[in-house]
Amino acid sequence: MSESASPRTWYVLLHTRGGAVAEGQSVFEHPGIAEHYAFLQRRVMAGELVAAGPLPDEPGNGMTVLAVPDLDTATRLATQDDQAVVSGVLEVQVRPWHVVMARGD
Repeated sequence: MSESASPRTWYVLLHTRGGAVAEGQSVFEHPGIAEHYAFLQRRVMAGELVAAGPLPDEPGNGMTVLAVPDLDTATRLATQDDQAVVSGVLEVQVRPWHVVMARGD
């Protein structure tokens, strides 16, 4: 870690298939997944999105990393602003991640 880098906390949103997705149906085929993409775009526009994408070894699961001020903000965004979570297309677990090194440090 360089002298200019300082530890920070980012927030990991772990997404799994929600109850609104029928057994055997892909999350990505459900029309409600568009709401998740809209949520991600809002986080891009707000300058909060670090990275997002599916986990290829766990079909239907994915991860989003946000740089927001605190756990309460991350949790509110993940559970109230992402309408795919609100409607049950996705479930989400919010985890703080103490980052000590990242690209650009």
